Amino acid sequence: EKERRNKIKKKLDQKQDDNELIDDAFVEDIAHLTTDEDHIPTISTPNPSYSPIPPDTSLPTDMLISVLPGQLQVQDDGIDTEKLTPSPDTSASAPDLIPKVDEETIAVARRMRLDSISLDEREYEDEDVQSPSWAGHRKHIFIFSLSGKPVYSRYGKEDKLVTMYGIMQALVSLVQDDKDNLRCVYARSHKIVFLCKNPLVFVAVSRSQQSESQLILQLHYTYYQILSVLTNTQLQQIFDSNASVDLRHLLQGSEKFIDNILKLSDEDPSYLFSGIRCVAMNVSLRQAITTAMLQCRSKEILFALLIANNQMITYIKPKDYNLHPMDIHLIFNLVDASTSFRSAESWTPICLPKFNDTGYLHAYVSYLPDNSPACLLLISTDKEKFFELQQCKEKIVERLIKHNLLGQINRTVESSKYTIDHLQAPEIRHFLYRSRKTLMVTSPQLPLLYQNEEDKTRLFDYYMSMNQRLHSHTWPTKILYTVGSKECLLGWRTANFDLYTIFDPLISKPQAIMFGNKLIRWINKEEERLIITSTTTF
Repeated sequence: EKERRNKIKKKLDQKQDDNELIDDAFVEDIAHLTTDEDHIPTISTPNPSYSPIPPDTSLPTDMLISVLPGQLQVQDDGIDTEKLTPSPDTSASAPDLIPKVDEETIAVARRMRLDSISLDEREYEDEDVQSPSWAGHRKHIFIFSLSGKPVYSRYGKEDKLVTMYGIMQALVSLVQDDKDNLRCVYARSHKIVFLCKNPLVFVAVSRSQQSESQLILQLHYTYYQILSVLTNTQLQQIFDSNASVDLRHLLQGSEKFIDNILKLSDEDPSYLFSGIRCVAMNVSLRQAITTAMLQCRSKEILFALLIANNQMITYIKPKDYNLHPMDIHLIFNLVDASTSFRSAESWTPICLPKFNDTGYLHAYVSYLPDNSPACLLLISTDKEKFFELQQCKEKIVERLIKHNLLGQINRTVESSKYTIDHLQAPEIRHFLYRSRKTLMVTSPQLPLLYQNEEDKTRLFDYYMSMNQRLHSHTWPTKILYTVGSKECLLGWRTANFDLYTIFDPLISKPQAIMFGNKLIRWINKEEERLIITSTTTF
């Protein structure tokens, strides 16, 4: 095995020295089972920055053109070479103000998840695991305990997949016996990614264009979705008392929330870019809404958010504490997957794992009146403060109505999708912009060219591939220009922003650069309308 890896590394270095692209045959040749040990340099090579694992080659092979940073005629204000992943975990510095995890709160959290969803069966729950359609899904997600007990399957019933769970558990145990962790298996067009979070194991089997790191991030979402119901403390206690426990009855009702977070992260690149989508609105309107929330805030409130359609309108927070994008996405998912919140106000415990994974916060959830698409969440650390937060919500609504803001919110949310037709640049089909300072994301509505599922999936895959290439551990790139049979792509990474742009396939390199500059100038001009540029604190 060491001899084989030495040959592969030598061949890889030779190709780099010759400035050649890695072809599909070579990628297939080095497809292998990797562990944590593979990511630690153990063999001295002339170029130690390259690992034995090839870079992600998920873009089509006809995309071969690269651009050097100097070829972009704009001023580069410095490049941050960190990989685009979630910001550092803030749980270590989170305040010690989470109430104790008691059995009553745990029961309420589970019951609220069950009561807040429709009783209809999950879409693919009864799919035949022996059918071609089951095997044909682009991505499968499996969860099981270290003892091999099934917990979750995205498609089909877990009871019908016992043999498969046993094989996956055996693979994990085999590698753990050597004091290592199984990370990924490359098998031709498939990636099989493992995430071990004692006492659970998460597995993604994918033939999508997503990289290993992106799939691991998606598995983290499923893990945090489970913690949002049980908390890490409770999960550990359950398995400490009985390692062979069947977790499914404790997660009853949560399967739809896991399904939904996977669906959202498969359709919206901002989830895997660690970004927060914003409702585009006039800056004075956003500021007026924020002021109303701030002036009506009661002392029991820790965070207050106003969201609509999985997008942020505004939020306020303490000066010293932040909400991680993954926690905000869990809040989006809580509202999006629940059917009961529209009909009545709710008071639900929720664990935000990146803030503090050991206990619950308590969220007052209520949609604004007049069938508004906007949902107000007031989050507290005290489970006894429902009525205080209810009064706070009534004061906020009263102030919004008094200043004629409620109608403006409804109209703005309904018309918040925007186009870039006014730029007079028809060569630009779509773009995605992410501020690296605020982690906010914006993009226009999809053009008619991307209305069917196949085209939407291709567009999503392009964004994933550009992100992986720009932020690769082995070959990080500041600027990427690629040409395909159906689109041209321009990816641009600076210290302040990431910009991903899709052009029509006949555009030239100088034209793409010119329109990229024109686009970023327009975004800078409209940034305060498109995204939240600063967060109000108290």
